[in-house]
Order: sequence, then C-alpha cells, then structure tokens
Amino acid sequence: MRFLISLVLFLLVLPLLFMFAFQRGLLDGYVSDDDIPAEPFIVAELKSKTDGPDLSRRIDTALDEDAYDDAVMYAEIAAYIETPLNPDTVMRLEAEDAYTRRFTRNTSSFIQGFVTGEGNDTPAFMGAMASDLTVVGDVRDIGSEGSKLVRGEEYSKMILGLSVVGLAATTATVATGGGGLPARIGVSLLKIARKAGTVTTGFARDMTRVLQEAVNFEKLGGTLRAVDLANPQATRRAVMEYADGISMARVTPILDDVTALERATGPAETVRIMKYVDSTDDLARVTKMSGTLGTKTRGIIEITGKTGLRAFKTAWNLLLVALEFVWAIVAGLGALFATALGRRVVRGRRRA
Repeated sequence: MRFLISLVLFLLVLPLLFMFAFQRGLLDGYVSDDDIPAEPFIVAELKSKTDGPDLSRRIDTALDEDAYDDAVMYAEIAAYIETPLNPDTVMRLEAEDAYTRRFTRNTSSFIQGFVTGEGNDTPAFMGAMASDLTVVGDVRDIGSEGSKLVRGEEYSKMILGLSVVGLAATTATVATGGGGLPARIGVSLLKIARKAGTVTTGFARDMTRVLQEAVNFEKLGGTLRAVDLANPQATRRAVMEYADGISMARVTPILDDVTALERATGPAETVRIMKYVDSTDDLARVTKMSGTLGTKTRGIIEITGKTGLRAFKTAWNLLLVALEFVWAIVAGLGALFATALGRRVVRGRRRA
C-alpha cells in the first residue's frame, strides 16, 4: 500500500518537475522549441483575444487614420485565423487598394521619406532607405548630429554612430560586390526607427553601447572639427576615410537581425515592430518569430502581448508533453506488474 501511495505521489509531482526543468533549460538537449509547433498555439491565442468584428473595427480605425498598412495587417490576421470581416470593411479596404489611390499616396510619401529620412508608411520608409543607400542620408545625418558634437551640444550617438557605420558598410558593399548590403539596409532601418520614435530605451542603450565600441566618438569629433560639415562632399570624404578603421564585429550581427526582420515583414513593419524590442536579445527573438508569421508579426504581438514563439508554448502545453512521459512510465510499471502477477499465478498452479 505504501508503495502504491508513493507511486501516485510521484506521478502527480512528475509533470511539475518536468515543467520546472524545461523552463530552466535543463532539458534543452531533449526537448527543443522546434519539437512543439508554435502556430496552433498562436492561432488559439488570437482566437481567444480577437474576432471578426474586432478586427473589422481595427481596420476601419486604421483607414480613418490613413494607416493603410495597419488595415492590411489586420485583414491578414483575419485570414490567418479564418474569421470573416464586416462586408462594408472589406469594400473600404478594396477601395483603398485602387491603383490611382495607391499611386497618389505612394508617390508623395516616397518623396517625403527621401528628403527628410522620416515617414509613417511603407513608401516613405522606402524613400528614406533609398537616400541612405545612396549615402545622401548618412552624410545629411553626419552633418546634422556631427555639428552638435563639434559645438559641444547634446547629440544622438545612435544616429551619428549608425551613419558612420553606414558609410563603412557602403564601402564594403562596393568592394565586395554587394557583400555589405545587409548591414547597409540594417543601418538605414535603425536610423529611420530612431527618428520615428519606435526605438525603445532598452534597445537604444544596447545599440549605443555597441556603437561606442565600434566608433571612437572622441576621435571622430577631431575628424569632424577639421572639415566643413556644410560641404557634403568634403564631409563624405573625411568620414569615409575615418570609417575604414572602425570595427564591425559586434555591430554586424545586430544589423543582420534587422535585415532578416525586414525580409520577413517589410521595411515599414520593421520600423514599427522596433517599439516592442527592448534589447538586442529581444530583436533576435522577434526576428525568429517574424520568420514564421511574416507581415502579421506586429499585429499578433499587439493583440496577444507576446514577443516570441516560446511564449505561445504555455504551461498547459508543456503539461501535456509531461503527461506523455507519465503515461509511458505508467505503461512500463503496468507491464512489470502484469509480468510479476503472471509469474505468481504460474508458481501457484505448479504448487497446486
């Protein structure tokens, strides 16, 4: 009897022990995230948080605010969880997708982004990226932030550091026939996000720390004081010479994550998603998540409040996995018990 009581208690406690070990990473070599598909849990979570009427309301609000990208994102989430939208909402969305409406909206936004390096929709962000990829944006930002550094005023180390890294990446892109392009794109997107106000304090702190190691700002200040920052060509030549000596070792992995996020979600969504990224480690998690969810990533984070695939694998799902181990043990013990019982019956018959 004592043995049976002890066995029952062990089986009850085992799932809890298993979950604790999983959370602590003690079983990472045996059970990985990839062993538990995340998408069914993501769909279930979304269905518990939203529905067709809610998503229709979100789309209508986005269209009222001229946030076409947001409206499309919510429509994609509705399709993802297979919930119908309000017919009137669908008609509004289709009207906004008309060619003339898109052409007018995209052209004006692209020009704004190219000139200012700022914007709030996909065409504007594409314009800002285009100006950076032609080094116009980097030189413009070095002139702006570098002038503050020279005058002893407060300046953005993140913008200035990224601009110098951007010129270095441009040189590498030309020298390698495109090898530095991912870093070049990552620089542009982070600068746009910083200007748009979507970079969190935590990520800005991490990024600035890395940039300080790559770019010696005190030495850079000496270079900038010796050049006429109002002259774009002179600024470009001086800073490109300086940029040849900077170290990209710690900066490149972060820029690669940003570029991977852009490939999965697009430039505008990358900029907007940054407001959910609190550190460089967070960026890696969100980038992995975007590889599964694509342009729906930001909307799913917004609705569920979760920023990683692991977060969707709840304790209940882990409990189900743990119970499989429990049933395996029970089956094994049952087989041993049956074998022992069978032997006892045979011995009893022989004695009889």
